[in-house]
Amino acid sequence: MSDHAIGKKERFQLLLQQLKLTEDAVVKYFENAQIEKVVIEKGARKWHFHFLFNRLIPFNVYSEFIIKLEKAFSHIASVSYTIKVSNSSSSKELMIDYWQGCIKEMEGISPPLLKLLNEQIPTVQGNKLIINVKSELEGLTIKRKYAEMISLIYESFGFPPITIETKIIDQLSNNEYEHFLQEKEKEDQEKAMQALVEMQKRETEKEANDGNLAEGPLLIGYQIKDDTEFRKLVDIVDEERRITIEGYVFHAETKELRSGRTLLTFKITDYSSSILVKMFSRDKEDASQFQRVRKGMWLKVRGSVQNDTFVRDLVMIANDVNEIKPKERQDTAPKSEKRVELHLHTPMSQMDAVTQVSELISQAKKWGHKAIAITDHAVVQSFPEAYSAGKKNDIKILYGVEVNLVDDGVPIAYNEAHRLLADDTYVVFDVETTGLSAVYDTIIELAAVKIHNGEIIDRFERFANPHHPLSATTINLTGITDEMVQNAPEVSQVLSEFRTWVDDAVLVAHNATFDMGFLNVGYKKIGFERAANSVIDTLELARFLYPEMKNHRLNTLAKKFNVELTQHHRAIYDAEATGYLLLRMLTDVKEKGIEYHDQLNNNMGKGNAYQRARPFHCTLLAQNEVGLKNLFKIVSISHLNYFYRVPRVPRSQLQKYREGILIGSGCDKGEVFEAMMQKAPEEVEEAAHFYDYLEVHPKEVYAHLLELELVRDETALEEIIGNIVKLGDKLDIPVVATGNVHYLNPNDKVYRKILISSQGGANPLNRHKLPDVHFRTTNEMLDSFSFLGEEVAKKIVVTNTNKIANMIEPIKPIKDDLYTPKIDGADDEIREMSYAKARSIYGENLPEIVQERLDKELKSIIGHGFAVIYLISHKLVKKSLEDGYLVGSRGSVGSSFVATMTDITEVNPLPPHYVCPTCKQSEFFNDGSVGSGFDLPDKNCSNCGDKYKKDGHDIPFETFLGFKGDKVPDIDLSASRCYLKRVTTNVVC
Repeated sequence: MSDHAIGKKERFQLLLQQLKLTEDAVVKYFENAQIEKVVIEKGARKWHFHFLFNRLIPFNVYSEFIIKLEKAFSHIASVSYTIKVSNSSSSKELMIDYWQGCIKEMEGISPPLLKLLNEQIPTVQGNKLIINVKSELEGLTIKRKYAEMISLIYESFGFPPITIETKIIDQLSNNEYEHFLQEKEKEDQEKAMQALVEMQKRETEKEANDGNLAEGPLLIGYQIKDDTEFRKLVDIVDEERRITIEGYVFHAETKELRSGRTLLTFKITDYSSSILVKMFSRDKEDASQFQRVRKGMWLKVRGSVQNDTFVRDLVMIANDVNEIKPKERQDTAPKSEKRVELHLHTPMSQMDAVTQVSELISQAKKWGHKAIAITDHAVVQSFPEAYSAGKKNDIKILYGVEVNLVDDGVPIAYNEAHRLLADDTYVVFDVETTGLSAVYDTIIELAAVKIHNGEIIDRFERFANPHHPLSATTINLTGITDEMVQNAPEVSQVLSEFRTWVDDAVLVAHNATFDMGFLNVGYKKIGFERAANSVIDTLELARFLYPEMKNHRLNTLAKKFNVELTQHHRAIYDAEATGYLLLRMLTDVKEKGIEYHDQLNNNMGKGNAYQRARPFHCTLLAQNEVGLKNLFKIVSISHLNYFYRVPRVPRSQLQKYREGILIGSGCDKGEVFEAMMQKAPEEVEEAAHFYDYLEVHPKEVYAHLLELELVRDETALEEIIGNIVKLGDKLDIPVVATGNVHYLNPNDKVYRKILISSQGGANPLNRHKLPDVHFRTTNEMLDSFSFLGEEVAKKIVVTNTNKIANMIEPIKPIKDDLYTPKIDGADDEIREMSYAKARSIYGENLPEIVQERLDKELKSIIGHGFAVIYLISHKLVKKSLEDGYLVGSRGSVGSSFVATMTDITEVNPLPPHYVCPTCKQSEFFNDGSVGSGFDLPDKNCSNCGDKYKKDGHDIPFETFLGFKGDKVPDIDLSASRCYLKRVTTNVVC
């Protein structure tokens, strides 16, 4: 034999050593085996081995060799191989031995056929493999689709070419069929015995190794380096070789295969997407380690992604699996420099937030935060859970609410003057702009009509050059294109000409605060004073005159009064339509006795004016017990007295109950932030004076404003936030960075998205992408405001949030003791009423059993302050019956004899007894011989001869108030629905 051949053999022996296949029982099968060559594709990281064996080897040896080969090189390349056998003569036993391995290699086979192949031992005749089928169709399918595949797979194992035939079981001879069944039964029994032995062996090994397996993190295969690049699951869209993923396991199971190997399958997610992972055991250690993979683990997985024909999806075939610690966010700020979250929502914010308040509070504690605020939308139902979680985690809870603040009335007229409406001259104008912000956007069209004596006497129409391309939104809304404005005059020229043209006429606009905002900001930019003209807002005038209308948009009003609106959102057409509507409104307003401009606001704030005002969000935090009570009052009146689409809080009511409350400016729906976006600085300053602290959020929380083009770009957004910080410094109002938290972790965003999406178009949040509103650490918040500079960021994130928290006293929203209502003399009244009724039934000298029961119950009821509850219940029942409405008293109250004696219930809980309605003679059966007094036979009084009344149901008092008599009474009263409100108002109020 040549030296070259010896070299090939030596290389193979070195390979066996590398694969740790050195046992004699294995090595003997590889005698004279050679590595013919190795083809390496460096760019693709692929190695292809060409092996030459001198004979076919048992399948279990072959399988172990291939598994260890792939594992050994998995960290450097993807391995494939070709096996040739110099003496490839095969035996029946070897062909059958490789049968299950062949089935595993088959792709695209249907489940019924796969089951058929798995459940049989084919017949071998020389180099012919005969597969038993149940029908001609199955046989035809195997011959056409799979015969060549099976033959090629056997050749890849090293077998010589084989032919595949099929035989229908029904065509087998009786002897052949009987032999087939016997062989199959024998094989099944052998497999069952083998499986039992293996199971017992595994159990023994498991008991011996449980301690070792549980020690340290899970490691199957090779260690994956920390600096390995990970792929996001959402980016995996096709088959890939050798990639690494990591994530959370949300399902895991193992399955014993017929080959004796174990299959591990688990589903993993990195919260961008999910994937199914499969892994086949390579040795007993793998099989043991597979048992440790379970739901809830975080794993790093390296392997290949391929299409799985069985699950019809991409699946990762894992080579290496490492357990890792969950990547929990850490607040690494120094202990003395932690932030406080002052704006946080729980699931009590209706259909808006998703994380339980106890989880949020627990996380704040883990991060070392000393306090956390609860500010749900318009409700305080999360306070009990928050209080309990606060005590458990030893963290200060700041109790608050986010309310919908409305002005008591919105003015119709501005710059009021005693001008006769019928004789005045009006300039009805409209502006089209590049956006909604008078500060950051600009006018692109200004048009107006001048009206006197009911007629249009002049028109004004100008375009203005914005000096930048118009957005698609602006073009679609207004119909104004870049070509229409590119050669237009400067906006300064247009405003100057308009100011001269208007003179001292009354300015009129539909939603005048918007149009006047652009006008006054524009005047200021070119050196003019604010417009001193009297102003009328036709939007608010329409709301005053026509409250029955569902909305008061310009196109809606135009349709109602048959006013032509040629092209809505073009300034000249809107101005003309508004002018004709004004003439109609002036007629209607005169009928209400209003003749002068300074009379238009006389009805402001009256009636349901709060319904016409647009709500602004603001946050309220209770500073002390007084503030907490006022907070409850504000929430109550917003739901009971001022509910219109949402619970509203008129500014006057907030001022009335402001004691003990800190008021924050809220989110982007707050008036300060909106004013900073859209209005002149002096208007923003005026709005800010109302608040105790101003809020700003991270830019990501305002992302929807950019999407909706309410803010031009990120630079403008940073400027708005910075200007709010400067405003706070100027007015000496603390500015705080808050997160507007709606869930705990960034990956929880999907749950909120589902919640919001379920509400459809009714929820305005569905009109844009949802912002990132997770609970942020101090570090994350500081990073979010780094554009302000380190010093300013620390001030608003840490210093000022802690300052607000320190201004708030510890508060107990849930009292430790029971505070029942108070009615003077309730204890005496219940005692006297009970004894009086008892004596009227059982006589002046009460039977001992009656006396003891009354004394026992009254002691508990009065001693624990429950008498007032009995008294209120008594009055409700009495009043209802007097008015002819029956009341059903259900449940355990029937076990209270005092409730019976105060006419709350008709159930008598004493032992079964007779009582004479005439002479009050009584007989009690307290030996258990009778279950209910209604079951007693009729009987006459032994004293006076009159017929006894039968009563008593033997119910212990403990059923109602517990063994210590201190359980809060639960008295259920079922009254008529139509009468319930009247009786409760009459009795309680």
